[in-house]
Amino acid sequence: MLKGVVIIAMSMLLTVKVAAQLPYFAGTVGDGKLYGYTSLKFRPGMNRQETYTTFQYGLGNHFAVGTDLYTSTPVTEGGGGVHWGFLARCGWKVSKWFNVGGEVTPSFNLSDSFKFSYLTSALYLNGAITPDGNLFWCSNTWWIMNRGGTHIFSNYEYLGYTIHFRNGHSITPMAGAIHSWRFDQDVDIAAGFYYTIKNWSIYVWGNNFLKPNPRCIVGVEFIF
Repeated sequence: MLKGVVIIAMSMLLTVKVAAQLPYFAGTVGDGKLYGYTSLKFRPGMNRQETYTTFQYGLGNHFAVGTDLYTSTPVTEGGGGVHWGFLARCGWKVSKWFNVGGEVTPSFNLSDSFKFSYLTSALYLNGAITPDGNLFWCSNTWWIMNRGGTHIFSNYEYLGYTIHFRNGHSITPMAGAIHSWRFDQDVDIAAGFYYTIKNWSIYVWGNNFLKPNPRCIVGVEFIF
């Protein structure tokens, strides 16, 4: 189930409030299947850590519902805390070359009496570039509407290539660009890979490579 492009297609949200970095694809988890993912984000040289955990259950082949939990430490007046989200996701495979999906996730601040914090909406596009599907593309468009009125509109574009091994395992390196719709900031580069072992995958990712404290991400996911 988690081979080739499918493993990313199953990947659920990293909370985009702090920029997802990882690519997401149009596919959903599958009818009656349970998906889980957990990750740790950190910046070497800085005292700041973020965690993200999510579970998702497939309702048919095109829909899924789930929940996620995002934490950021240390908690300060201007940020950090714990946010709990509830998500709904859909996705359709139009062809090998083009797939489309979407997601909506309202999140609530557990550090502030469970008040509504932000609404995340996403559009996922992906498809094969070569007939075998090993070389592929994806695009993620994000709308984050914050309670305080500051809204974020951004887009991620990625290219990836899956390398299969004889033991049935695979590794998929990917690289892409992160930018706002207005291009009012420097374009950021994000890159990494995931290694698939049956129903499990291990992620190593990063971005802000040209800054003093790049963001590093390690994660584990499963589907059963």
